[in-house]
Amino acid sequence: MSGLPQALRPFAALLLSLGLSGCNKDLEERLDRLEAELRGVRSDTRETVDELKTRVISAETKVGVSSGGKSLDQRIQSLEDSFGGVLSMKSRENEMVYLRANLQGHAPLLTDHGTFLVRIEGIDLNLKSGGFTVHLNIGNPQAIAVQQFTLRGDHGGGTPELPEGESYDLRNEKLKAWQESLKPFEYRVTKTLEPFSWTPFDIEIAAGSREELDMIRFSMIVENAQLSRQFAEGGGGSTNPFAHLDVDAKSASVMKTDYGAFLITVKGTEPSDVGTKVNLEIGNPYGFTLNQCRLIGDYGKARPKRDRSASEEEYSDKLAAWTESLQPFEGMISTKISNFRWSKATILLPGKADDIKFLRCQLRIEDVTLPAAMAGE
Repeated sequence: MSGLPQALRPFAALLLSLGLSGCNKDLEERLDRLEAELRGVRSDTRETVDELKTRVISAETKVGVSSGGKSLDQRIQSLEDSFGGVLSMKSRENEMVYLRANLQGHAPLLTDHGTFLVRIEGIDLNLKSGGFTVHLNIGNPQAIAVQQFTLRGDHGGGTPELPEGESYDLRNEKLKAWQESLKPFEYRVTKTLEPFSWTPFDIEIAAGSREELDMIRFSMIVENAQLSRQFAEGGGGSTNPFAHLDVDAKSASVMKTDYGAFLITVKGTEPSDVGTKVNLEIGNPYGFTLNQCRLIGDYGKARPKRDRSASEEEYSDKLAAWTESLQPFEGMISTKISNFRWSKATILLPGKADDIKFLRCQLRIEDVTLPAAMAGE
C-alpha cells in the first residue's frame, strides 16, 4: 500500500479484510460441498465393492476352485446373468455345477439333500460306444447313503474368448452360437454314495469329440437315499470318532476328532520283519500342524459282503463272526501332519498283509502347533 495516501490506508485495510472474509466463507462452502460429494462417492464405492464381492462369491460357488483366476469367474458370472430363463430350469435346491478336466480341487454340488463335492478325475474315449467315459469323484459329507441319483445337464466347448470391450451377454453373436452348441445329457447312477466318504464312478456321454467336453455342467437329483442305521442309532453320527477304511479302496474316509474332521486313505501295504507296514495319507484342512498323534482301533479281513441269496439272519451271523475276529492295534505316527495339505504317514501292524484288509480307527491328537502369523498380516 505504499502508493496510497496515509489517510486512505485504514479504509483499504478494512476493504481487504471484508474481501478476505467473503473469500473464506466461499471457500468454506466449497469445502463443505466437496466433503459432501466425497462422502457420497465413498458410499457408492462401498456399495459397488459389496456388490462385486457378492458376484465373485457367487461365481466361485458355482464354478468351484479354478486355476484360471478372476477372468473365468467373471465370464461365467456374466453369462449366467444373461442366460436368465435358460438357467431358471434349475430347482431352488438343486444348483448346477460347472466342471472342467483341468480344475484343481473339488466344486460344491448343491442338492435338496445337502451339499456334495465333485470333480472330474479324467476323460477317456469309449471305443465300444463311440462316446466318452467321464471319471467323476463325489464326496458325501452327509449322514445318508445316496443309493440312486441322476445327473442332468449339458456339455460343450469352453466359453469363447471375446476381444476387450465386448460384453458377455446373449446379444453377442459368438455367445449365442456357443449357447446353441451345448448338447444336453442325462445319466442315471445306481452306485451308492456312502456317508462321510469319497466315491469314484463313471458316466457315459455321447460327445462327438474331446473338445465337446471342455465344459460339463449338471445338477444332481437324488432319487433314493437312506439314513444308515449306525448313524441313526448314534444320534446322527456327529459324535462317532471312528473311520472305516477298506485297504483296497481308492477313496478317503473321514475321521472326526476334537480338533475337527480329517481325511484318511490307505495307499498300500508292505511286509516287514515284525509285521506289515500300512502306508497312509492324512488330509489336514486346518491351519495348525499335528506334531504328535496316534491311530487306535481294530484291523482284520475285509468286511463280508451281503449275498443276495442270504437271509438277514445269515448275514447278521457272518457280520458278528467277522466283528469278533478283529484285532486291536495302536500305532504312533512319527511324521508331522502339516496344515492345508495331505501328509504321508506309516503305522506298523502285527499281522500279515492278507489279514489286513480293513481298519476301524480313530485319531488321537497329542500335540498341535498353530504357525505364527506371517509378517505384514
